[in-house]
Amino acid sequence: MNKDLSYFGKHFLVEPKGTRLTKEESDLLKLLQPRAIMFRKRNFLQEAKYDLWHEEYSQLLADCRQALGDKDIIVSVDHEGGRVIRPPLPITPFPYADKWSSSISAVAAAMATELKSIGINVNFAPVADINSNPDNPVIGSRAFAHTPELVSAAALEFAKTLQAHGVIPCAKHFPGHGDTKSDSHYSSPILDLNLAELEKRELVPFQALINAGVPMVMTAHLLFPQIDPDHIATNSKKILTELLRQKMGFKGIIIADALGMKAGNDIIKQEENIAKALNAGLDIFLVAGDNVTMDDALKTAVLMDKAAKEGRIEADALESSQKRIELFLQNLPQYTPYKLDAQTFSDHHELAAKLANTGMPEEFKLSLPGFE
Repeated sequence: MNKDLSYFGKHFLVEPKGTRLTKEESDLLKLLQPRAIMFRKRNFLQEAKYDLWHEEYSQLLADCRQALGDKDIIVSVDHEGGRVIRPPLPITPFPYADKWSSSISAVAAAMATELKSIGINVNFAPVADINSNPDNPVIGSRAFAHTPELVSAAALEFAKTLQAHGVIPCAKHFPGHGDTKSDSHYSSPILDLNLAELEKRELVPFQALINAGVPMVMTAHLLFPQIDPDHIATNSKKILTELLRQKMGFKGIIIADALGMKAGNDIIKQEENIAKALNAGLDIFLVAGDNVTMDDALKTAVLMDKAAKEGRIEADALESSQKRIELFLQNLPQYTPYKLDAQTFSDHHELAAKLANTGMPEEFKLSLPGFE
């Protein structure tokens, strides 16, 4: 197989390191041609007024698009509520998902309205994990509820509403991060559950979302030794192909959780693991986090190219993945950022305050940051 790096660029999500695209980042985007961008807090002027940070961010996104030749791309963010909100005020600081039970559709619609206004077309939500372990340090209130039935209903309502309002949902973290006792940002969690146990609990919300046509699923960097003792879920063929695609019937895009996390970092730095992940059915490598840069994506693409030329990446797996990515992009809406009015934000903030049971803070009223 003889491909240039842009052929493999489709398999990468990258993120800029600041509020402006550097010359080095622009050159790398032109070379690698990734088809997915992610934004985090560092990409927004967090303390600036709305007009200023929106203008600066809009230019950042425009520069990314220009470097990529104005192709259709994934423009994504983690936007769950609670601490998992990246843009600054007046983007609404909704509480965690476990507070939304009475207003899930309203929250999803408000989020979609605000995300589209900053050009976002993919939100890495809903969290389909079940808050089944009180000692879990990373999921907790990010989950909708403590039972598979409640999580299924809530995640389904959120995903359907978000997509109906023009933002693509992503179910995470497959096959379920709710029962872990450690955080995959800092270690490699192990869940000693067999398939029957997963099917009774962890997989129930994911199956409901798959049955409803959710187009994207994010993996968890977890080891399930009773299912695959040698590979974490992100590069396990038994979990991604045999379970998720074949048994559960998922046809869409599989994206890795952030590969800057401790439990996923080895995947992008070891040629053997890169090949295993693609052969397992992974479509997009999310090269994001505090421990990685765009340059790591380029280095991974070089290793990917080498593995493909040496025949260690299955040609059929690579071709099928490329087709899935192209089909996803063909159906993905593209947005140019625009500003929302103060009343829209005020209404959304009032809903957030009600759900958080905090009352309406003064700064959330019509004198929102950027509007005074």
